Amino acid sequence: MTASPSRSRGRPRSTTTDTKIAAATLTLLAEAGPAAVTMEAVAARAGVAKTTLYRRHPDRAALLRHTLERAVGEPAVPDGDDVRSKTRAALAEVWAQMSDVLGPGGLAALVADSDAELSGLIRDVLRPYDEALAAQLAADRDAGLLRADLDPDAAVTLFLGAYLGAVVRHGRVSPDWLDRSVDLLWHSLVDVSGAAGDAG
Repeated sequence: MTASPSRSRGRPRSTTTDTKIAAATLTLLAEAGPAAVTMEAVAARAGVAKTTLYRRHPDRAALLRHTLERAVGEPAVPDGDDVRSKTRAALAEVWAQMSDVLGPGGLAALVADSDAELSGLIRDVLRPYDEALAAQLAADRDAGLLRADLDPDAAVTLFLGAYLGAVVRHGRVSPDWLDRSVDLLWHSLVDVSGAAGDAG
């Protein structure tokens, strides 16, 4: 006689509870940085018992890693052939991670680098997106669409710095700052004396 399949004990996890925990974790991170993401604070913000939280995550580091890893999606491949539009689209994705996932609190913790492990987690949020932008710039450079001596890594660093500079100076990033930043830095990406000057 064939044995019946074993059944897992207990009730299945609630996806609603998981969603609440993730939302609470990201909200606390964005508002006040990783130091604010304690098990007690997340449980209170999510409206769940601490025992519920600990059944899912053994400690705050595991909670942050789990939440951030799942908050990071795959960078989209920009449509079209217009170099400037593709660059803007890729940059918009990087900035969205900075604003929507990390928020002021996460960015402040990253800049302060007070906790090496958590800083590494936060960098991991940005890495797929800034690497995608750098790879796109390198490909367009190699195709002769951008200046031949373009340093993609330096360009991405300047683009990310434009976001942080707005936060430092004004406490926020205005809706038009993305386009203004691209306008300002575009002339450093193209060879205005050659064919690349007409790209985009």
